[in-house]
Amino acid sequence: MLKKDIITSEQFDLALQLIAEYKQQLDNQLKNVLSNEEKIDIQGDIKESAFRVLQRYYRIYYVTKLQWEDLKCMDRQLLENIDFDKMKLLKGYERMSLFKLKKLMISHSIGNKDNLNDLNEFE
Repeated sequence: MLKKDIITSEQFDLALQLIAEYKQQLDNQLKNVLSNEEKIDIQGDIKESAFRVLQRYYRIYYVTKLQWEDLKCMDRQLLENIDFDKMKLLKGYERMSLFKLKKLMISHSIGNKDNLNDLNEFE
């Protein structure tokens, strides 16, 4: 009968570290693939109230006049850089609209669920 080798806690820790590094590598690769999609279409997913706040935000912080048709090919980088704290200060801001806008961004792999403040508060 052959004696089985016993795995030490150091070997186990190294294996876990290797798995964690591999997961991070896969996450980075996925992010790179998603970031290659420079333009995304959010027109069919956004309500008019959220659009008006987004329109004000772009006008103030990017000195850009956002039109409804522009929502068909939004720049991913600009959407990633939205400062929701600044957006809350804008006229017409509605808590629910902003929450839905955040959910929309997450559905397009922009941001993450950690950015949503208490999902259950709205549902």
